[in-house]
Amino acid sequence: MRTLRTMIAIVPVLTALGCAAPRATAAPAGAHVAPAPSPGRKLADEMSGALGHGDLTRAAAVVAAARAAPERARPGAESIAYWEAAVHAYGRDWPGAIDVLSAYLAAIPQADAGAFRLHDALIALRTAQGDLLGALVETEEMTEAGERGTWGDPDDDRVTQVRLKEHWHRAYLLRMAAETHRSATRDTFVRYAERARQDYVAVAQPHGGLADSIAVLDAYFAFCDGDRAAMLSAARRVNVSADDDAEDLYLVQLALDGGGDADGAGRVRERMRALPAGNLIAPIFATWMATDHAEAPRFSPGHPTAPVDPAPAN
Repeated sequence: MRTLRTMIAIVPVLTALGCAAPRATAAPAGAHVAPAPSPGRKLADEMSGALGHGDLTRAAAVVAAARAAPERARPGAESIAYWEAAVHAYGRDWPGAIDVLSAYLAAIPQADAGAFRLHDALIALRTAQGDLLGALVETEEMTEAGERGTWGDPDDDRVTQVRLKEHWHRAYLLRMAAETHRSATRDTFVRYAERARQDYVAVAQPHGGLADSIAVLDAYFAFCDGDRAAMLSAARRVNVSADDDAEDLYLVQLALDGGGDADGAGRVRERMRALPAGNLIAPIFATWMATDHAEAPRFSPGHPTAPVDPAPAN
């Protein structure tokens, strides 16, 4: 969901950028000199570079350096936790990433904006484990953190963002969960998911700018229904070139593929591969893309009844 998912990726980095920068040296009059990067910025760049090259040893060393840095040059605690979890996630160690974020969350006030952000990340990580119940619990915890929060200006904007995230994820997760049941239970869960989807639309439509997120949900519901025409119609409403959310793009390519537009799905996957490294949840969608077309698919929103990949050995 693009509305706040992008915030999940960038806020910890912005926290790191808050580290004090060294004093700039004098420059000739009239010359334009870019400010020296702060220690936090340097660490953030190193982390993105390491993850972009798949060098998890180097990325782990960046986390260690951040923890050991002098207080003045140390990134915020949320940034360090986020980066440490990202090292696990890029190694497809979802339980390890969950443990890092859960430990950090246990130590901060649940009204903190970081609690809202990181519970949101945990929704995706628990889904990656195939733990849809756990993902729904994290949705509730995210909502609670948002309702208790004092961040956001004006306050109505925070409440609206919380409702958008709550309804979108409840709809998405319940529709996925419905596919793991049969007969009456499946129909009941589909009904619950549809109600959550309509709740999302009711909040989103008056605010404008959220047509893509509505279309992404429509595309996934159509995918689960096996309605090829509706899959294509919904997926093609998404402005892929302007959407940098890996979750949106994954679901769009899923619907395009399911609707028979293999070329369109391939272009969306190329767009996903071009996204910058560093987003904690991006490896989840990359993993699902890699396994969805395997001879023996693994769990994903495209194959919600398939076996879950075991966690890597430590």
